[in-house]
Amino acid sequence: MRDDSNELVFVYGPLRSGGPECFRMAGAVYVAKGTVPGMLYGLADGPALVSGGEDSARVTGDLYRVTPEHLQKLDDLDGLAPDERETSDRRRGRVAVKCFFNSGDSWTAWAWVWHGPVDPGQRIQSGDWLRESRPGLTEGLQRYPWYSLIGTICLVSFPIWLLAAPLTSYYTSPLARFTHDAMLIGGALSPFAAVYSLWLAKRRGESDRLLGCLYAVALMACGFVVVAVIVAVIKSIRG
Repeated sequence: MRDDSNELVFVYGPLRSGGPECFRMAGAVYVAKGTVPGMLYGLADGPALVSGGEDSARVTGDLYRVTPEHLQKLDDLDGLAPDERETSDRRRGRVAVKCFFNSGDSWTAWAWVWHGPVDPGQRIQSGDWLRESRPGLTEGLQRYPWYSLIGTICLVSFPIWLLAAPLTSYYTSPLARFTHDAMLIGGALSPFAAVYSLWLAKRRGESDRLLGCLYAVALMACGFVVVAVIVAVIKSIRG
């Protein structure tokens, strides 16, 4: 059951998954990678999100669902008293978040927005603080729907492995028997790996145009494996 008391939070700096302070998001539920309208600046005390600016400017970050208590802890990171936050340059406000992989999905979330002066020379042109702070390391992982691809590969390999396994049953060498058993085990486990990968893809916010169909097929393949194992066990007991 969904807890409506929870809040959505958009983080765009060190709190992001893979950032140096991502441990502060422990216990939060990752929703998706997303973008918000605005520009990002690298200030001395961390990145700053400035709303508005160029029409096409977007800032990349991660969307989490947190409890009210967790949200309060994130507020306390600035070290300010509650009455001081109302006049601070960095204040929490509502932003419109669009899914990074599927622009049709959108949410309204809290984010810490900068209202003070900025130096144009400090602007992070890509709008992605994690990409700029760790160039080349996370760009590919963040940009592409890897979990969807892994899930699809696992699903496609399921019939291939099961069809290829009988080809090795004609040989009696230890290597052939090992290969035969490995193919059967790999083929049996592949749909379960596909289900898990596609579930992670959905949590990451990757495009879900095909995820529903692939997920259903993977579940049916898992059911086929379970039934086959049950039948094999019954035959072995009776035989």
